[in-house]
Amino acid sequence: MKISTTQIRLEELSEIKYEVHMGKSSEVNYVEIMILKFIGVYGFGSAGNSDAIFMRAIGEAVLEAWEPGGLIIDLSELSYEWGDQLESVFAVGSYRYRDMPFPIALIVGDKSEEAIRTLIVGVRGSEGINEIGWVFREVSDAWNYIETKLKEYDSQKLL
Repeated sequence: MKISTTQIRLEELSEIKYEVHMGKSSEVNYVEIMILKFIGVYGFGSAGNSDAIFMRAIGEAVLEAWEPGGLIIDLSELSYEWGDQLESVFAVGSYRYRDMPFPIALIVGDKSEEAIRTLIVGVRGSEGINEIGWVFREVSDAWNYIETKLKEYDSQKLL
């Protein structure tokens, strides 16, 4: 019997690059916060589906590997215009952390802000990025949001 296979890699799904950064929480001693940054151009519409699949797979893998207590998804250097599948990236970790609180914040940039805003609130939605509550323009604001959530969860003995 002859078996024929082809080697494949996750990186073949997308040209988007990623970086992972970890830092210690100043609010909860034993907890680390992860920043997962995606860099590149997200495909327009359904052309971005494989980008979303890649981003979700990377997100789940890095959460499994380093087990942070909170996640910041940084899209400040991602160019994004349209494609519903990107929204699935915002739920990275939801299956893994379903039994405990896991704060997630999102950072947008000039090349993604308006499209992400409409993805979250709808095309007719009037809410601005600042009104969404977990979406920010600056890393420091996202970090402070995660720290606040961690402190709240810790005080409630949920962590």
